[in-house]
Amino acid sequence: MGETYGTDPVAPDEDARNRGIVEALLMASDRPLGAGRIASLLDGVRAGDVRVYVEDLNAHYGQTGRSFKISEIAGGFLFMVHSEYGGWVRRLLKDKAPVRLSSAALETLAIIVFKQPVMKAEVEHIRGVSVDGVVRHLLEKGLIRIAGRSDAPGRPLLYGTTRDFLKHFGLKTLSDLPKVRELDDLLEDKADAAASPGDMLNAMQSRETSATAMKGPEGGGGVPEAREDRSEF
Repeated sequence: MGETYGTDPVAPDEDARNRGIVEALLMASDRPLGAGRIASLLDGVRAGDVRVYVEDLNAHYGQTGRSFKISEIAGGFLFMVHSEYGGWVRRLLKDKAPVRLSSAALETLAIIVFKQPVMKAEVEHIRGVSVDGVVRHLLEKGLIRIAGRSDAPGRPLLYGTTRDFLKHFGLKTLSDLPKVRELDDLLEDKADAAASPGDMLNAMQSRETSATAMKGPEGGGGVPEAREDRSEF
């Protein structure tokens, strides 16, 4: 609301109004909203303007010591809680089960992540076992997708990751994935230097991240939790 002098309210300027609208849209959304999508909902506003408004809002949140910020993940913007408050958010959301992946599913997902687009036969060659059930499970969870067909005989399906994968791991784009050297650093304390792809993904999801999703596991941003068990997925 604008400031009030006497009985006449002073309306906020257009930029302040647009910042408020951007803030309201992001607060209401449980999925990342792209700058272009937000701009389409405002009159005379471009995607670049939306990015400026987000920067202004984050600067204000930082100056006022807020527990949250707006982060860009999975091709859009989403409210995130700073990591130091993550423990309390998890207490609140403890009854909402996060995405749980077995070691077999993590291993398969890691291979797809770092080799995509990839055929199932390539994944099976690396793992040494059939991955039919695991791939089906990852498709159902929305973490991977069919990314086309190979030119190999029979034109087998190719698999890649989804925007939900980026959202769950708090990544802006696939280029934010850790490089092999970074993964080696993450795994340097392991006795076995020849870490598997599953170890790599475990290391990636155990990194200290800058934020936890404000809306919890169902709202995006939570990291899939590895679960050691005897089932394949």
